[in-house]
Amino acid sequence: MVTAIILSPSLAAPSERAPEAVARSLASLVRASVEGIVRDALIVGPAGDKLADIADHAGCAHVEAANVKEGLARALAQARSEVVFVLEGGYAPLTGFVEEASDLLRAGDFRGAALRRAPDTMMTRLAPSLAPAVGAFAPRAAVRDAAPRDLADLVRRLRIRRTLTIRAQKVV
Repeated sequence: MVTAIILSPSLAAPSERAPEAVARSLASLVRASVEGIVRDALIVGPAGDKLADIADHAGCAHVEAANVKEGLARALAQARSEVVFVLEGGYAPLTGFVEEASDLLRAGDFRGAALRRAPDTMMTRLAPSLAPAVGAFAPRAAVRDAAPRDLADLVRRLRIRRTLTIRAQKVV
């Protein structure tokens, strides 16, 4: 079981659509929660993003932070699982995510795995590994020690080489 941490797009740049993006990303994880993959969820975003209402309705925690580094540190302190799944708000894993995540977790000891954006350019269609990471599974302790500035920095600092075959689609 994992703790899902949804990062608001407003952490990178102010966005009026941040609440909708976070809500859609959170909704995409409902099946994973029902199947026992996601144990709990936390939404990380700046104050004034109106994310507390979404967290309250979804039954998850809300962590206010000005940036990703601070938000992840606070979220990790509240996480209930030893493995976290960090997801950028505005992206939703495609069909098959639950099965692949289940296989990944069942395998046991791992350094992490990245969830990449679905190919949207000719270059990422030809070389899907060039698509940016929009999600990552990682041990909670490793994420805490890495203190990343953003998700791409997290994947670099943890040296995550494994990429899920399932991709994530932009939903907002």
